[in-house]
Amino acid sequence: MANTTGKKHGGRKKGTGNKLTTEAREIFIETLEGQVGNIDEAFKKVYEDNPAKFLELFAKYAQYFVPRKTETDIKGELSASFNFEDTIKKLRGDS
Repeated sequence: MANTTGKKHGGRKKGTGNKLTTEAREIFIETLEGQVGNIDEAFKKVYEDNPAKFLELFAKYAQYFVPRKTETDIKGELSASFNFEDTIKKLRGDS
């Protein structure tokens, strides 16, 4: 029988993550935690062999932990009739 009430019955509650995705993320984090020593060793070896490559790898690695800065373009024009002093007088009630 079709639901004609408009109310949702069953399923995940709003904001609840997918169980498989959550479990996979937990497994990945556990695996990564077990590799901290190896990652540190690898970075040290790359740094000794090729400091420029180390910086490149470190920048790629860091992007997962530090948010990127983004640029915002603001386009617009100021009206040529704008007069700062007149505006201040109007705000003060001196007009």
